[in-house]
Amino acid sequence: MRFITITSPVNAIIKEALKIKQKYARYRHEAFFIEGPHLIEMAVASPHVEIKRVFFTEEFSNKKEGQRLLRLIISSIKCQPPRDIFIRVSEQVLNKLSDTETPQGIAAVMSCKIARLDGISFKEVPFLVVCDGIQDPGNLGTIIRVSDAAGADAVIILPNTCDAFMPKAIRATAGSLFNIPIIYSGLETLFDFIESKNISLYAADVHAQMSIYEFDFKLPVAIAFGNEAHGVSEVLLKRAKGLKIPILGKAESLNVAMAASVCLYEVVRQRIY
Repeated sequence: MRFITITSPVNAIIKEALKIKQKYARYRHEAFFIEGPHLIEMAVASPHVEIKRVFFTEEFSNKKEGQRLLRLIISSIKCQPPRDIFIRVSEQVLNKLSDTETPQGIAAVMSCKIARLDGISFKEVPFLVVCDGIQDPGNLGTIIRVSDAAGADAVIILPNTCDAFMPKAIRATAGSLFNIPIIYSGLETLFDFIESKNISLYAADVHAQMSIYEFDFKLPVAIAFGNEAHGVSEVLLKRAKGLKIPILGKAESLNVAMAASVCLYEVVRQRIY
């Protein structure tokens, strides 16, 4: 494996990686920063992800598991990689790059091809998850993770939603970001698409009359989850039918990620049984 060694945190390559991590809104899926063996291995396994740079410590590369992962990364690169794709860094440099208290010895800059609505490969019965104005990256990442677990066909990201490729959102997906199509769309484009596919649009709404347990989720469906404070937008709510989760105790509402988990697994329950 060809690599270069960097020990200075002010090296130009390190500055560039920090800029990508800190200015993620500018780069989005075209360049994003991830760290840790688990996330990197899942990213490498995705056909939609391209490796731009890998940073690792000498200690990591001396471990059996580290050597296995580095070989896996090398084998995933189809052409002869440039020498500066693999960069051995000092512990000081990796600490500067890392967001976690205990860095795991490896980090990477990658890019991801974003899917299109017309490129969704639907299963037998279409099942979409729509994120409308969600602001907390932890919530967004969790919704992507549970959408993957529940077998949704894609996650649609509407305007005013935080970026799915923010470091915190990526960590919250636990790698599911690389398993399920993430699609950025405008509202009208989404409306036209689901209408053309005969998919019913529903929205989680605490004020809705119908419970999720009254609806037949065996039909083609898109379920929207909205902003933590205000719910889904009025424009979307006018085009969707509301669904609520019954609350029997004294809690006023559920966190949006928790609500998504309950709703999506009601879809799973109905479609399995």
